[in-house]
Amino acid sequence: MLSSTLIAVLGILLVTIEGPHEKHVEEVSQYVRFGLWWIALGVASSIGLGSGLHTFVLYLGPHIALFTIKAMQCGRIDLKSAPYDTIQLKRVPSWLDKPCREFGPPLFSSSHGSRVPISSILPQVQIEAILWGLGTALGELPPYFISRAGVS
Repeated sequence: MLSSTLIAVLGILLVTIEGPHEKHVEEVSQYVRFGLWWIALGVASSIGLGSGLHTFVLYLGPHIALFTIKAMQCGRIDLKSAPYDTIQLKRVPSWLDKPCREFGPPLFSSSHGSRVPISSILPQVQIEAILWGLGTALGELPPYFISRAGVS
């Protein structure tokens, strides 16, 4: 209890006090928002909100498809400015609307245009997929514990 209180106080101090650490705090904040966003989408997917729509179809699937299409168009996979440069609430990834020439020449090319191997695209979108899957698993826990308590 004491250690969690100390960590909370230290976190509040780091966020509120100005200084050279601000850029690092902002970077950590971006990563935390990124992680919470994809985990929350996974939880929302598994608990269901009565709409019948799955967050994979609404968010994760389109993100993977858009990244794959852009990677194939540009012939490269280094499109993201940071791992958290993804589709989020009221935020579009920076790479989505950029022309391919801004990323540089294609790294993968063939006689039929760009051929980016799927094994190169997968690591670029797997963090989002893993976080979403973790959220889905976490969303399954409350119904499990409720039904388990009902049996006892």
